[in-house]
Amino acid sequence: MRQLSKYSFANAKIRAMLSFLLDPATFTSMLEAGNRDEVIELLRKTPYAYIFEGVSSENFEISRIERALFRHDIALHQKLFAMLSGQPEKDFVTLLLQRYEIEELKVVLRIWHKKAPVDLQDYIVQPVISFDIDFKKVLAAPTIEEIILLLDHTPYKNALMNVREKYRAHNASFYLETGLDLDYYNRLNEAIKRFTGVDRGIAARILGIEIDIQNINWLVRLRKYYSLGIGEMLEWFIPGGAWIAKDRVRELYVSDGLTKVVESVSLGPYARIKEMVEGNMAAMEAFLYSFLLQEVKKALAGFPFTVGTVLGYLVLKHRETRNIISILNAKQFGWDKEHILPLLNL
Repeated sequence: MRQLSKYSFANAKIRAMLSFLLDPATFTSMLEAGNRDEVIELLRKTPYAYIFEGVSSENFEISRIERALFRHDIALHQKLFAMLSGQPEKDFVTLLLQRYEIEELKVVLRIWHKKAPVDLQDYIVQPVISFDIDFKKVLAAPTIEEIILLLDHTPYKNALMNVREKYRAHNASFYLETGLDLDYYNRLNEAIKRFTGVDRGIAARILGIEIDIQNINWLVRLRKYYSLGIGEMLEWFIPGGAWIAKDRVRELYVSDGLTKVVESVSLGPYARIKEMVEGNMAAMEAFLYSFLLQEVKKALAGFPFTVGTVLGYLVLKHRETRNIISILNAKQFGWDKEHILPLLNL
């Protein structure tokens, strides 16, 4: 009864919002479109019409379209926040919204590290997402310590404090970015612990698969592109995964070396990773996300009055945005359906 009272209003609204997600036929038409302009024409007949109004070959900028699509998603997070009555649920949606701000901050930190002259407006989605961060001052900061001070009113301060020495020792923005990610998922795990009963179980299952995806991506990338020992690699391992545990990765490394690290994450539904790891990383990521979408669809098909409806909708919406961006990018370079499809989650 308590679940019903918590989610009755939000559930009805979210079910309506789910109906506005693009159907498979629309994505099929986009994939079969002859070029990017045909994709844009199709999108003008969808809820994204206002974003693509006035967009043409002459003024098309993928970065501007990306920012508009992300603003659309941010507004939907804010709409969901207003629908929810419980504080743990509101806090959870607030955290999910922060991922957009973290990605924005990571881009700015990358630019700051490279000392590259840029027009900041080309990289900022909107002035404020969760916290009022002065990105101009961040870019102008002489040291990482100055940036940390500028983030004093945000949770990102502690995340960067924790990796400051690593960054200074190695002079690589990788440590700043992974520090933000690790802190973010730790805070999400803590938020899930504040749920009770069925909400905690559903959120943990969905988030657990997302954490597995992050850990697999990191371990594979670290194995392929960075010369890090297993001890340092595991410093960035996020706890709370559905299938992959840190101890399992460590055990295989100790007994068989780094070549077995990939095998240590090729478990259960992820077994095909062993065959895919030397190929296209984007295709491997799409393969992994297919399991996340399966779990989301199970949550949406089950008892409706849970946080699974909220989380499920936001995961589907996030992937839809990513799919649209991927298709537009691919069509811009003349890719055909067969080359684009493995990169999508449909």
